[in-house]
Amino acid sequence: MDAAITARVVERLPQLIGSDRLAEACLLLATFVEPELDAVSYLGRLDRMAAAVQGHTHLSLRRIISIQEGIGGNTEDYDHIDNGFLHRVLDTRRGLPIIVSVIWMEVGRRAGIEVQGVALPGHFLVFAGGQLVDPFHFGEAIGRDEAAVLVSESIGGPPRLEPTWLNPVDSKAIMRRILANLQSRYEKLGDQANLGWVRACEAAVSPH
Repeated sequence: MDAAITARVVERLPQLIGSDRLAEACLLLATFVEPELDAVSYLGRLDRMAAAVQGHTHLSLRRIISIQEGIGGNTEDYDHIDNGFLHRVLDTRRGLPIIVSVIWMEVGRRAGIEVQGVALPGHFLVFAGGQLVDPFHFGEAIGRDEAAVLVSESIGGPPRLEPTWLNPVDSKAIMRRILANLQSRYEKLGDQANLGWVRACEAAVSPH
């Protein structure tokens, strides 16, 4: 764990999250694995996607993100560590539900479409233009019954959906979940060096 990078990220991360700049926060995390990462180029990709959006509905975003760009979930290698980093998801067009959802939120914000994150147990969705959408499954519009099935598929048990699970979550909660996913995968890999910076970032995001 590089002490200089850790100090810079730990200082900057809460500021970005507090300003709802999730893409920049995610790219800041990526400097731990790619210190020379050109964050500006990746932010530019989001800007270009947003500039191509026409309309103000979930379908407007789906046409660009899911169909034109082909960005969705990595069902073939779900647990690969790359799926948890925004820049690699933009490169491969495959990732975890929460990172693909961040792309929807950030493109939506730039395009003037309200997109809010929804943290189901074991899966992540968004409300885009008021419609519940599954970015992992290429922007499919879903209802409560489908959301209940997603919970069942993710964590087991019968389909179920508590009303509070559909409450939008803020940027801090989203970043905590991103970091929790990275921690889980690095623990499975036995990667103590990377676990160090993940835990430092978790402490910075949730100091209490």
